[in-house]
Amino acid sequence: MSSDESDGDFEGFSETDVINAEQEVLAAEERLRVILSEQGIGDDSDGDLNESENEDEGEEEVHIDERGDGGDGWHSRFDIYERGLPHLFTPRGNTGPSRVMGAEKEVLDFWQLYMGDQFLEFLINQTDSYANYNIQHRPNDNKMPWSIPTLPEIKAFLGLTYQMGINRKPSTKLYWSTDPVMVTPIFSSTMTRDRYTQILRYLHFSNVANEPRQGEPNYDPLYKIKPVVNHLNNKFGLEYIPKRNVTIDECMVPFKGRTLLKQYLPSKPHKWGVKVWMLAESANSYIQYIDVYPGRTVRTEGSLGSSVVKNCLEGANIAGQGYHVYTDNFFTSPNLYLELWENYDTAACGTVRNTRAGLPKDIMCKKPVNVVTRGDHQFRQKGALLAVSWKDKKTVSVLSTIHNESIGQVTRSVNVDGQFARQEFNCPSAIVDYTCNMGGVDKADQYIQYYCYHQKTLKWPKKVFFSLLEMVKFNAYRLFTLSPNHSSNLTFLQFSCLLIKGLINGYSAGVRRGRPLLAPDQRLIQRHMPTTLNSKGRCHVCYMRQKNGKQDNIRQTKYGCSVCGKHLCMPQCFTIYHTEKNYC
Repeated sequence: MSSDESDGDFEGFSETDVINAEQEVLAAEERLRVILSEQGIGDDSDGDLNESENEDEGEEEVHIDERGDGGDGWHSRFDIYERGLPHLFTPRGNTGPSRVMGAEKEVLDFWQLYMGDQFLEFLINQTDSYANYNIQHRPNDNKMPWSIPTLPEIKAFLGLTYQMGINRKPSTKLYWSTDPVMVTPIFSSTMTRDRYTQILRYLHFSNVANEPRQGEPNYDPLYKIKPVVNHLNNKFGLEYIPKRNVTIDECMVPFKGRTLLKQYLPSKPHKWGVKVWMLAESANSYIQYIDVYPGRTVRTEGSLGSSVVKNCLEGANIAGQGYHVYTDNFFTSPNLYLELWENYDTAACGTVRNTRAGLPKDIMCKKPVNVVTRGDHQFRQKGALLAVSWKDKKTVSVLSTIHNESIGQVTRSVNVDGQFARQEFNCPSAIVDYTCNMGGVDKADQYIQYYCYHQKTLKWPKKVFFSLLEMVKFNAYRLFTLSPNHSSNLTFLQFSCLLIKGLINGYSAGVRRGRPLLAPDQRLIQRHMPTTLNSKGRCHVCYMRQKNGKQDNIRQTKYGCSVCGKHLCMPQCFTIYHTEKNYC
C-alpha cells in the first residue's frame, strides 16, 4: 500500500489474506510445539493456546462481576460453601462444675478446692525460708523472734486479710486500735498486730535461695509469683469446664511501686499496675485461666495480642474443642482469626481496628460505603472470615468466624423533637452476640475489686497475690451458687463474711493483753547484774519517763540487765529500775 492510499478509509482484509494469516499462525504454533518437545517440555493445553488464554480471562472477569470482589479477596455475597462447615463443640466433659458438693459442705470447703492444706503448707514453708534468710543476712533489721506459722494461724491470717478488704481503714495498725471510733474486735481477738505484720513482712511464694538474678540466662521476671499462678490455673481448669462462649481480656492489679512489670493504661479505672490477661466464661464469668504479663522484657513471636489469645486457649485446655472466643480490638486481626479457625478449631468474634492488615478497605474505614445513618450496615466475606460495619452513634467494625450475614434488632433511645423515645434498629447478629458475650472478664474484674486488699505495699508479688486471692474467692462463690445443694441467692458479701468466719474459726493463739512485765518482787528483790548487750538501744527507764512526760530526751546505751534483758543507763537508770516501784 502506498503512502497516498494509507490516508484513505481501510476497506478490510481479503479472504485470501485471512487464510494466509491463519496458516502462518498454525505454522508458528507447530514450530513452537516442536521446539518445546525437543527440550522435553510437554504441552498440557487441550486446544488452541490463544483460545485457552481468552477463556481464562473471561472467567476471571465473570468471577469479579458476580461476587463484587474489589481485588483483595473480600466480596459482598455470603457463601457458606466457601466458609466451610462450622466446628463442632466437643468439650472434654460436661460443662459446668466438675464435681457436685454435698449439702454438708460449707463455704470454706468451696474455697479449699483451690487453696487446700497442701498448698497452704507450701506457702508456710516458703515464708519460713524467707524469714530465716532475712534473719541470717540482715540480723539488725529482723530482731523480733520468729516462729513458723501453723496451718490454723495462716488461715486466720488470710481471713483477717479478707476482712481488711471489706472493712477498709487508712493503715494496717488502725485495725488493732482501741479507739471506740476505730475499734474492730475481731483483729485483736484473733492475732496480735505485731504477729500479723511479721507474717505479712515475710510472706513469700518461691524459693529465695534459687531465685535467678536479672541478666542470668534463666531469669524469669515472674519467678516470685509463678508457683501461685501455676497452681491456681491448674485448679481453675480442674474444677470447672466452661460453656461454649468464652472471653479473653485484660485486667489491672493496682500498683505504683518499682517493677519492670508495671504498665500504664489510661482507659482503666486503675491506670498504673500489673497487667493480667484473663480467660473467663461469658455466661457466669468463671475465671478459667490467668496469665500475668511480664512486660516488654520478654519478647513474643508475632504480635502480642495473637500470642496472648493462643496461650490462653492452650493454658485453659480448650483449644481444638470448637469453642467460641470473644475478643476486643487489641487482639482481633484477620491473621489471628484464620489461624484459630484452621489450626485451633476455634471460632472467634470481636471488634477490630481499621488499621489492621487484610481488612476490606471499602467498609472498614472512616467513611464506609453506604453506612451513613443509624442501622445501616455492610457485610464482606473472605473464606471463613466475615467483616461487618454497622452504624450506631459511631461506626462499629467487627470481624467474626462465628456468624453469617443475619440481622437482629436493638433498641435505642432517640431524641425526637426534644422527647426521648425508644426505637428499634437493625443490627447484625455478630454485633448483638458480641455485646452479650464480651463482658465475662469485665464482670469478674468488677467482683474482684469490690473487697480486694487495698493496703499499700512495696512488694509487687504480694499485691498480685492478694488479687489472686480475690479471684479464688470469686470462683469459689460461682461454684457455690451453681451447686444444686446450696443457695444461689447468697450475695458475694455474705459469702465473703462466711468465708472469713470459716478461716478464722475461733483462732486466738498468742493473743495477750498488755506488755508482759516482771513481777515487782522479782524486779526489786532478785539479784540483777549489769552487762554489755549485743547492740545499742534506748534506755528503758528513759523511754518510759519520756512517754509519761517526765523527761525530754531518751538516751541510747549498750549496757543493761542480764536478767531482765533491758537496756539501762549506768548507773542511775539501772539502780532506779531495780529499787523503785514507780520508776517512771
